Parts: sequence; C-alpha cells; structure tokens
Amino acid sequence: MKNIFLKRKNARLLSVLCFLFAAVFLGGDSLASPDELKENLRRQIDDLQNQINQYRENISGLQSQGKSLNREISLLDSKMKSTALEIKRTDLSIQQAEMEIGNKNTALEEAEKKLGREREIIAQSIRQIDERDEQGILEMILKNQKLSDLFEEVNSLRDIQESIQKSMAEIEILKVDLANDKEILEGKIEELGELKNLQQIQKKALVSQQEEKKNLLAQTKGQESDYQKLLQKASQDAAAIRNNLYLLEGSGVSMSLEKAYNYAKLAGDLTGVRPAFLLAVLKKESSWGGNVGTGTWRKDMRPADRDAFVLICEKLGLNPDTTPVSKKPWYGWGGAMGPAQFLPTTWLGYESKIAQLTGHNPPDPWDIGDAFTAAGIMMSKNGASAQTRDAEWRAAQIYFAGGRWNNPTYYFYGDQVMELAGVIQEQLNIITK
Repeated sequence: MKNIFLKRKNARLLSVLCFLFAAVFLGGDSLASPDELKENLRRQIDDLQNQINQYRENISGLQSQGKSLNREISLLDSKMKSTALEIKRTDLSIQQAEMEIGNKNTALEEAEKKLGREREIIAQSIRQIDERDEQGILEMILKNQKLSDLFEEVNSLRDIQESIQKSMAEIEILKVDLANDKEILEGKIEELGELKNLQQIQKKALVSQQEEKKNLLAQTKGQESDYQKLLQKASQDAAAIRNNLYLLEGSGVSMSLEKAYNYAKLAGDLTGVRPAFLLAVLKKESSWGGNVGTGTWRKDMRPADRDAFVLICEKLGLNPDTTPVSKKPWYGWGGAMGPAQFLPTTWLGYESKIAQLTGHNPPDPWDIGDAFTAAGIMMSKNGASAQTRDAEWRAAQIYFAGGRWNNPTYYFYGDQVMELAGVIQEQLNIITK
C-alpha cells in the first residue's frame, strides 16, 4: 500500500512538473490551467501529425516509382524526416499520458478519501444507535419527561437510520466509480507502455535509416550506374539471400532466411497469412525486445497471467522457475513467452486452435513452429488472411496496439512492418523462383 501511495505521489509531482514546464516553455505570461495545457499538447500533436501525413504521402509516391539511386536517397531522406517528427510526436503523447495518469491518480485519492468519510459517518451513526439501544425503552421514557422530547428522540433515531442508508448508497456508487477509474488508470498505464515501446522502435529506425543512407552513398559513390550494378548483383545472388541470417533479437532465435521462410510458409498454409508479412511482424516485434527471455514469472509477470503460465508449464513438463519470459520494463509488466511473445492467458485462448492445426497437443510457445502458427492465427483473426496491404497493415496495428490500433500515434509501427514485409518479399521472390 505504501508503494502505491509513493507512486501516486510521484505521479502528482510529475504532473506538476509538466504543468510548470508548459507554462515556461510553451508560451504565456502566467501559469496555464490543466485544461489549457492539455489543449496545447493536443494542438502540437495535431500539427506534427499533419506534417507526418504529408511525408507518408510523399513516401508512398516514391515507393511506387521505379528503383533509382535518386529515388532511394529521396526516400531515405523523407523517412528520416518523418521518423524525427514521429519521435517528437511520441514524446508529446508520452507527456500527455503521464499527465492523465497523474490526474487520474489524484482523482482516485479524492474518491478514496470520500469513501473513508462516508464509512466514518456510518460508524458514528451505528455508535449513536448502540448508545440508545443500551438505554432501553423504559429508560428513554423516564429520561424524556415531555412526550414531545420522546418523539424528538425517536425522530432522531429515524434520521440516523436514514443517514446510514444514504451513506451506504453513496458508498456503493463510490465503489463502482472507483472500479471504473482504476480500470481507466490501468488502460492509461498500458498505453504509456506502448508509447515507450514505440519510441524505442522509432529511435532504432532513425539510426538504421541514417546508416542505410551512409552505406548506400559509400557503395555507389553517388553514381546511378553503380547503384544499378548493386541491384543486379543482389537479384542474382540467390544462394547468399537463402543464407541471410533471420534473427529474432532477444529471444535467442536465429536461422537462415530460407529456414525461417519454411516455418512461415507452413504457418501461412495453415492460417492463410502471407509468409513475408508474418516474418516481418515477428522480426519487428522482437527487434526492440532487449528484455525478451530475461525475466522470471514470479517477478516480471502480471499477477493475472501467473496461474495460466504455471498451467502451461505443467502441461509441457517445464519448471516455471527456470522457464524464461520477458523481463518487465519500469513502466509495466513483462511475462511474454517465446519467439512470438504471447502472454500466458492469450496463449491459452489460442491453444486448442494451434493444436488442431499443428497436431501438437499441448502446443509449446517456445517451439518455433508452434509460435509462428500462433502468430499466424492471431494475424488471420485480425484480417491479415485477406493478404491486401490495408488488411495486413491493420492486423499489424492490432497486434501492437490492440484497441488503440487506429490512433495515428501508432501508425509508424504498421508502416515499418509493411516496409520490412516488402523487403522480405523481394528476397523470397528470388529464392523461391
């Protein structure tokens, strides 16, 4: 309980700091109100989103053009500028989420204080009734010489009883409101975790784009003819592409692209999901996962998932205490399992379908084939089996952000997955001729 109040205290402090920061750096001669600060953040986010949308349209147009060195350089420049704006926008979204968490924590504390006051009112009322009960009816009559005084005391008892009923009704309402507010708070904390994940993806993407441009210029020396030679060489070297390393960072899974394709094709045949898209999702999901497979269930897993995890381990004959899961970051929970990073309760929901398709009963989230199939089932459920760009983009968004998939803040993730899927598809086209 002490830790909860410390966290809430820190959240309020963070909210105040954000408030002061905005007053000093975001304009105005006097301190902005919380509503003004919130509106200021929203306007900045909207402005950045408009700029990002323009770059997304430009990138889409460039991608539809034939390959040339000038096109590749322009494409990388647009991606880098767009990614830099995405990072700024995510920073503002993180500020916004932290402010809302601080405000919600303050509201929860006030509601709990009010609940405590209502309980104290009931306690006092019950004590008053007990005192009168101890007197007895005869003593009450003798104490009140006037009949009017007796009736007044009886009315007083009735008022006390009505006060108890009123407070009890108020407590029931407060309990419902508290439960709803706590659920909203948990959602905001989860959203903050998603934003932190997204921020890491964006920063890594920017570094990768900068390196790609640097390497491209070094290899071609700015000459179109050298660039075309690179393209021709890449398209002809199928053996090298087959042996390219497909690495799921953090999970300890690495294999040749050809072997990864075989797993993805089997999962795709079973679920209707395009192999290149499935490989891109799993690759992107693990690329920021430095905490993948470095945690323990007792310390890093959300309490609601622990029973499911123990059950999965029992079915597979595994020791839960030595079976790796993802380590929790500072802002949320870990506990995800295997190459596809399924949470235990989610895995149990897909378990029978995985077993039906693979013949593995029970299926194993740490088995590459089962993990790929599970991801394929989830992607198919989210619409990726239609195998159109829009359907796959939407499925990737849902995989990452759940119910917040259509929030523009998260569009970067779907764009990145589809770009990677395009690169992988080109490579698969070469090795599967």
